[in-house]
Amino acid sequence: MSRRAFFFGLLVAAVLVFSLYRAKYGARDTAAELMAVEAQIETAQKEKAVLETELAHMSRRDWIEEYARKELGMAPPKADQMASEDDLDAVVGPPTDGVRAADAPQTEATP
Repeated sequence: MSRRAFFFGLLVAAVLVFSLYRAKYGARDTAAELMAVEAQIETAQKEKAVLETELAHMSRRDWIEEYARKELGMAPPKADQMASEDDLDAVVGPPTDGVRAADAPQTEATP
C-alpha cells in the first residue's frame, strides 16, 4: 500500500507543479493585458484633457464671434435689419395661403 501512496503523492505533486506553472504564466498574461488597458486609459485621459482644453477655448465668446465673422461672414445686425412684429408684413410681405391654411383650425368632416 505504501507503493500506491507514493505514486499517488507523486501524481499529486506533478499536478500541483503543472498547476503552478499554468498559474504563473496565466498571471504574466493577465499582467500584460492589465498594462495594456492601463496604457489605453492613460492615453484616453490625455486625449480627454486636450479635448476639454479645446472646448474651453472654443466656448469663449470672443472666439465664437471671431469664428462667425471670419468663417461664416456673420456680423452684428444693423439698425435697418431689425423689424418689429407689426412691421413684418411690410418687410417680408403678407403670409401666403399655405401658411393661413396651416394656421386655421382643422375640423373633421362628417360623412
